[in-house]
Amino acid sequence: MPNARLIRAVGSAAKSPRVIFLVALTARLWVLSQLLPANAWRDFYHYNEPAHIAWSVVSGAGYSSPWANTDPMATAQQPPLYPLLLAGIFKLAGAYSYFSLWLAAVLNAFFSATTAVVILYLGKRIFNPLTGILAAWIWSCWIYEAVVSIRLWESSISALLLAVGLLLLSQEESLWRDLALGLLAGVAALTNTTLLAVFPFCWLCRWVWNRRRQPSCTKWLAASVTLCVLVVLPWTVRNYEVFHRLIPIRDNFGLELWLGNHEGVNHVFDQDFPILNPTEYNHLGEIHFMEVKQSVALEFIGRHPGDFLKLTAERFLRFWSAPEKSGWLVISLFAWVGMVLSVRRKGMEAVPYAGGLILFPIVYYLTHVFSTYRHPIEPVILLLASYTAVSITEIVGPRLVHRTSSDSRVQ
Repeated sequence: MPNARLIRAVGSAAKSPRVIFLVALTARLWVLSQLLPANAWRDFYHYNEPAHIAWSVVSGAGYSSPWANTDPMATAQQPPLYPLLLAGIFKLAGAYSYFSLWLAAVLNAFFSATTAVVILYLGKRIFNPLTGILAAWIWSCWIYEAVVSIRLWESSISALLLAVGLLLLSQEESLWRDLALGLLAGVAALTNTTLLAVFPFCWLCRWVWNRRRQPSCTKWLAASVTLCVLVVLPWTVRNYEVFHRLIPIRDNFGLELWLGNHEGVNHVFDQDFPILNPTEYNHLGEIHFMEVKQSVALEFIGRHPGDFLKLTAERFLRFWSAPEKSGWLVISLFAWVGMVLSVRRKGMEAVPYAGGLILFPIVYYLTHVFSTYRHPIEPVILLLASYTAVSITEIVGPRLVHRTSSDSRVQ
């Protein structure tokens, strides 16, 4: 009886949202306590573009100067939400202060721990309870996820926004849920513009699901898209007034394309990248600088299409396997298998997850990639990988039990 009660208690804790949240938060706070004392400036502030912009905002220079030693010129290099959030923290607790760093990192830890709970609910709703439990616990306890989630970057918020968007998408359609999805998509676009590759796909899937059984779905989705546009519009207007051209959210694609596609390209920043040497950026100004870098990249791609394809293939492999010796290659393979299995078994319900795996990384295949760029879709990856693991267990487990019982009878 005591063993049975213990097993029930462990099982109850394993599927408890509160327990999962607390474990995830504790893991992130522990990692934070290990990293901050020795490496606060080097690993969090020194090269951090959102922090530089936040410092410019609170110092009175406006939304400008994403890199150190740059002239105080307006920028659209970063989407605005996270730098402005950091600016609010700097205003409250001091620019570049140790206390501000703690506040920002703890806030990211809270976002990431909340994502663990959303993963649990997504797994239960779309796949099966065991898939949700497994994926949520991997997200909560894996130190790699904890380290990435507390960076001074938008990754934790982006992962949470995408996960909540998928949770909204999985629920029965109503005008209010569609409006919430539109609002969320707009906020996500102003947080991580790459998420715009996923949310339109979600709208399309929702329309395909409901256009026959719900006559109002087209109007509701139109309202959802309109609300998303309205959320983004003020920032687009700001960019037009500042730069006198249409820049919906950010202007850095030319620079990102050049980073991965130019003569002598390597896997680290070149010396003329503004984070190391802002001379060219200061001389040309942001818009002209981005245009020059894009022209250089496009010329390289046009003259060396074979090299571009090779570099793209290398970036594809790095996106799904980096960091090396971390287990990500196996997890990624399981996720792709899980995508195929879920689409075959769940139909349209699983299609948005396939969209996340296929669409989100495309811009990184074409430009350049670090393993941290993958973080916003890692909840999706872990869910699909867990679904594969659970499916294998469901197939192999009964066979092993049957074989064991047969051997026992023979003996």
